[in-house]
Amino acid sequence: MANSNGWGDGAANNAIGWGQGANNAIGWGDSHAKSWAGLTDIVGLTTDPDAQAFITAAAITDPTQQAAIDNLVKGLKSDNIWTKMKAIYPFVGGTASTHKWNLKDPRDLDAAFRLVFNGGWTHSSNGATPNGTNGYADTKLVPLSVLSSANNMSFGYYSRTIGGAAETRMSMGAFDGGSDSSLIIRWNNGFSYNNLNETLYTALYTNADTHGFYVANRNATNLEQGWKNGIKKIEVVNIPTTRTNKNVYLGAMNNNIAPLYFDNKQTAFAHIAEGLTDTEAANLYTRVQAYQTALSRQV
Repeated sequence: MANSNGWGDGAANNAIGWGQGANNAIGWGDSHAKSWAGLTDIVGLTTDPDAQAFITAAAITDPTQQAAIDNLVKGLKSDNIWTKMKAIYPFVGGTASTHKWNLKDPRDLDAAFRLVFNGGWTHSSNGATPNGTNGYADTKLVPLSVLSSANNMSFGYYSRTIGGAAETRMSMGAFDGGSDSSLIIRWNNGFSYNNLNETLYTALYTNADTHGFYVANRNATNLEQGWKNGIKKIEVVNIPTTRTNKNVYLGAMNNNIAPLYFDNKQTAFAHIAEGLTDTEAANLYTRVQAYQTALSRQV
């Protein structure tokens, strides 16, 4: 029964008088009972649904990792980058089974561009490392089928390998016999190459090390760029051929028939997207670096 203190039927429901007192003006109500049980969000935070879909698919249970993914997705959306992304590989969770998922489409399907690891890889909380001999990951993404034009394309690879030697290795790419799309962090001549839908290899710059976030980008007619850590290192006029018609590999080049130029650089993030504006390319680095920092693995 109700009493003079306004607790409603509390006294009738238990010894200390709380009962259904939640249903009154002081705001305890049924919502408090549910919040206390974890059925509502008492801290006012809402996980982005795309982030939650990935977290569920990859079975990410660590709260720090969950928050890092959530903040990354929200940041990419805020910067209008999310819609341009076709594949995002955040390499979180520490195992092959968690590293394979595409954040943009976390279904376990070739059509969703989840990774298929081949050869030797080492997986840890810091990312995924190909062995440099036979390790590569097939994204199942064919630029000709997915991207809108030869002048609208972006590759990205976050390397945690510091001080790597100049060698004949490619971090990601595909070649169909006529059109090459690849990202080379440090070739045997000490240059970084950024090649998208071309054959000329003109977007290159001197690169003394192999760590950081590297982006190859096309965002305007016949204009090709190379970015490192949010800074545009090179921009050249280069007429593309056509969009590459082979699956893009990570950790190697899909050389028309077989993988080639196997890499050995640990990756903590990679993407394939439509071309980014200069502002978007700079903002992408900021978001990715914040993500790596949240996971205590930034370089």
